[in-house]
Amino acid sequence: MSILLVAPLLPAALVATCVALTARGSPPLALVLGAVSAIACAAFALASADRPRRALWACACASAVGVALRLVLGPVPGVDLAQLVPLDGLRVDLARPLRMLVPEPESGILLGIVLGERASVSADLAYAFAVSGTTHLLAISGFNMTLVGTAVALALRGRARPAVRAVATVAAIVSYSLLVGLAPSVMRAAVMASVASCGLASGRRAATANALCVAVTAMLFADPAAIGDLGFLLSATATAGLVLWQAPLAARFARLPGALGEGLATTLAASAPTLPVVAAAFGRVSLISPVANLVAVPLFPPLMLAGALTSVVGALSLDLAQPVALVAYGCALALRVVVESFAGLPVAAVSVPSGPLTGAVVGLALVAAVRGAPLVSRHLRVPSHLPVPRIALPGVARPHAALFAVPLLVVAGVLAWPSADPDVRVRALDVGQGDAYLVEVGGATLLIDGGPDPARLMEELGASLPPWRRRIDVVALTHAHVDHGAGLIAALDRYEVGMTLEPVGLNPGPLADLWADGIARAHAERRAVRAGQRLHVGVAVISVLSPEADPRVDTPSLILRIESGRFSALFMGDATDEALADLLLHPEGMHSRVYVPPHHGAATPHGVALVDAVRPEVALISVGAGNRYGHPTPETLAALSGITTFRTDRDGTVEVTLDGPGLVVRAHANGLPPPRRGSVPYAPARR
Repeated sequence: MSILLVAPLLPAALVATCVALTARGSPPLALVLGAVSAIACAAFALASADRPRRALWACACASAVGVALRLVLGPVPGVDLAQLVPLDGLRVDLARPLRMLVPEPESGILLGIVLGERASVSADLAYAFAVSGTTHLLAISGFNMTLVGTAVALALRGRARPAVRAVATVAAIVSYSLLVGLAPSVMRAAVMASVASCGLASGRRAATANALCVAVTAMLFADPAAIGDLGFLLSATATAGLVLWQAPLAARFARLPGALGEGLATTLAASAPTLPVVAAAFGRVSLISPVANLVAVPLFPPLMLAGALTSVVGALSLDLAQPVALVAYGCALALRVVVESFAGLPVAAVSVPSGPLTGAVVGLALVAAVRGAPLVSRHLRVPSHLPVPRIALPGVARPHAALFAVPLLVVAGVLAWPSADPDVRVRALDVGQGDAYLVEVGGATLLIDGGPDPARLMEELGASLPPWRRRIDVVALTHAHVDHGAGLIAALDRYEVGMTLEPVGLNPGPLADLWADGIARAHAERRAVRAGQRLHVGVAVISVLSPEADPRVDTPSLILRIESGRFSALFMGDATDEALADLLLHPEGMHSRVYVPPHHGAATPHGVALVDAVRPEVALISVGAGNRYGHPTPETLAALSGITTFRTDRDGTVEVTLDGPGLVVRAHANGLPPPRRGSVPYAPARR
């Protein structure tokens, strides 16, 4: 009974939870349970000898009656708070700086954490978060909001009174809730996080426990079906862990530097109770989740702060936001490295059957581990004379500043990145079954085609360009096919683009419409070019060799030759056989050191004649693994038999640089895993 006197509203929360949980399986049985619970609690209230106990059981009786009545009345029309405070336009404006100033995949991490746009995170990276047990960092839940509030409380500790800290934490949580949208799950998470953060700020665990019980009871009274909502369960368990375990864990970590010990205690207390819920919902138990969270969570507050500042400042001026965006990039990069490193460890996670039984087993194991921890600590007691090193950095007056210095050091390393870029570099980007070539010449950047998958192109550009380079001087669409142009729509939205090129007579269609709309949004110069035109971009000269005015060519495609000093490269696009025949009538301007055969290496009667006219040193073929077209064909490979040839399906992203008089070729140049199948449809397998 002593625990009930400390948290007198706990029976009310337990009764509401049991009734709501029973209703998921059998609503009539839940009504019976509610009636029995109400009668029993009323009897306890009448039999109680003092006022606190009578109030305790009276609240439990009211809770049982209230939830049962809600089950009888059924759902009631609700108020869409998101419509009361329409913020979609604001979120679009705040998301734009993160997309424009931060490369992928770090941009996706920031959008997911700062604005709740979890879809911006690639499938591979989302899987790494799941395996490492850090997915909760990407979800808008009570855990995230509690971390926001906790960061504010820790920053104000020793500088403001408890009441001021509590108000500041709630204000931060409310602001964050407004920013990510007032969905019901966000509102529930905000209530839970406010309860936990106020408790941490004030240091009153009993009051916080009672507030948590009130929040749970009120939420289940408002909507008993919330008991099955994953966000509600994660929020409630994380908050309960903070209430019960944060202070004891902080006492055990007292020998560590103040902010480090409190940060570790908060991380363990909030994340450990969620393990049974995650196991039951997703059928996965991360074996390295506690350790991964200990390293990843301290990066969360500075990442949130830098990302939010980038959004706010960038909405006013992209130029002013660039320095802050580099800090945000450094924080996101540090988090990504931590998550991917832990996810790559052997047996990082094990698959288990999903369902409540698994959750119960993991919960019992967690309780057993907690109960056994004091026994282990007594046998492994650290000698009192053993010194514990404290974090000390030059110019850092407080220990918690060292935690914020970690991502700043990462940024400093990024900024100190040696500028050893060659004068000329061509990359065949591994975008699957499609074309995308990135050319860097004398400080200018050109992108020729963008492949079928916008997300993949953004990953490739993020891995190929330094984070501060957010301008592409020329974006060229060789022709209006999805496998060449879909990715360019994202490039127009995510980068500052100087000029766009397209063939005269670009075929109309949905992609051409998206291309035109993207150019208009980017405020870029649009030029339709034909054979014979020459353009100067910095020190590079772009010669347009096709299309010509040939009525037989129904799909005009650009053929571009880029030349700078001793370097030259020829990009053939998807030129038709008729266009190739026209080109071979005047082959004197085709000679190039780097050669991209037409149409991903498709068969053409002009294959040998083209190689003879170009006389290349290196050939690059952008092609998807196992594509249904059979690219590159044996005929094309035979024509290239005397030429060093690289293919993206086998060699990944291929980089060609000019080193003195010679060319240097490097395969797998960016370390990204092979792409999944793009938007180009695959025929069903034949039986």
